[in-house]
Amino acid sequence: MNKFVIAATGLSMNYMPEYVAKEQGFFEEVGLDVESYVPAPWTQCLTDVNQGKAHVVVGGIWVPLVYMDRIQNYYSFAKIASRCPLVIVSREKQSDDFSWQAMEGKRVLVSGGDGASHYLSVAGCAKEGGADTSKIRFIHDFSTSMIIEMFLGGFGDFIVLQPDMANKFIADGVAFPYCDLAVRGGVIPWSVYYGLESLFDDEDNLAGKFALGLQKGTTWLLENGGEGCEAIIRRNWPHVKLEDGIHTINQFCQGGMWTPSIEITEQELTRWQRFLVEGDILDAPIAHEKAVKTAPMDFVRSQLK
Repeated sequence: MNKFVIAATGLSMNYMPEYVAKEQGFFEEVGLDVESYVPAPWTQCLTDVNQGKAHVVVGGIWVPLVYMDRIQNYYSFAKIASRCPLVIVSREKQSDDFSWQAMEGKRVLVSGGDGASHYLSVAGCAKEGGADTSKIRFIHDFSTSMIIEMFLGGFGDFIVLQPDMANKFIADGVAFPYCDLAVRGGVIPWSVYYGLESLFDDEDNLAGKFALGLQKGTTWLLENGGEGCEAIIRRNWPHVKLEDGIHTINQFCQGGMWTPSIEITEQELTRWQRFLVEGDILDAPIAHEKAVKTAPMDFVRSQLK
């Protein structure tokens, strides 16, 4: 049994395929003892991979893209989330006819403490949907806890939140639903696994074996839904009502958060990189064949024939 250590940028329900793969014994089947942890701050993940304390990072693909040929080359090889899991709620009830232009001229609070991806996703989708993003007053320099306090204190017209907090805001009458990005945001490689070049030269094929276990976990989750995740929800999110957690997982399953294959496709990578270029954190897109190692998924396909 080989140990495989994941440095995670967070504990999130959209990482459920990994938790399922471990719970159902799919990693053990391929000879891996998988351990995952969340360091603080999340940027410690990169340090731990560089120092060999972890094999991979799970988090936004924007990090290895921005770092490539600048700081350190990390290579992505499998995705765990295919959509942005965030929800935008509004202080005032919006028209039933959804429009991204509703945010023009308004303050939109987006957490900056979790990296750039939250802002880039919202801005990219809004621009793609026809909004003039230069007219949207994005506030994205504060942590999640700070923007929540600011919104509750009366500052801001829209706020971008994780689903559980968005549902609480709506249930408490603090805000109204506006946009579920998991539904309206389209397909992007939101969260992926990435590591150093040495991971893919490993004789034990750890990346390939991990991808195989993860693929089995994803398939199982799509077949069984949130009802099969009760123990995981209770253990990791004790503050969330079980029925709410199951509902969120089922929404993710039905809405395309997890695609049948964990492969990072060229089409979805191209779309996400367009957002990054528009957000001015990439000068130009990086070729799929450079950013993504495909050997692990080749191994998965060979085993699942």
